[in-house]
Amino acid sequence: MSAALAAMREQIAVILAGVSGIGAVHSYTRLAVDWQKMVDLFKDADGRINAVMFARQQMAKRSATLGTLERAHVFVVRAVMGLRDAEATGVVFDELMTAIEEAFDDHLDLNGTCLTTRPDWGPMADQAGMQIALIEERMFGSVLCHYAELRLCALEYDET
Repeated sequence: MSAALAAMREQIAVILAGVSGIGAVHSYTRLAVDWQKMVDLFKDADGRINAVMFARQQMAKRSATLGTLERAHVFVVRAVMGLRDAEATGVVFDELMTAIEEAFDDHLDLNGTCLTTRPDWGPMADQAGMQIALIEERMFGSVLCHYAELRLCALEYDET
């Protein structure tokens, strides 16, 4: 992994961890063969399923002026929260997704690790910052959960 990509990944984790109510933050897609181990990976400090994980989904590159390269890295963030109808967790989860999206508006260059998260070219051209792509309910094993996918494109400028 390039140093720039590692730095971007680290700052995405830092920004996510700073969102109130976020739960566990994983900087890669977590999977486990044992179902209970998988559920445990997604529990927050209160023992409730509440976590996000993210990974790079794709990368595009182009040659910029004078042969320098720009890379557009697209990260997908997946969020899971246990559903509790009596506690209106649907509203809580929706507000959490908005808080995540807004948190990245304050970090347009991922704390100096990328050129911008507002690309004018590439797979997410003209989409500013974090995008909420999907919110729905899904079964997480035998537990009904809120689930969301968010996407972020970070442009890397390679001067080498």
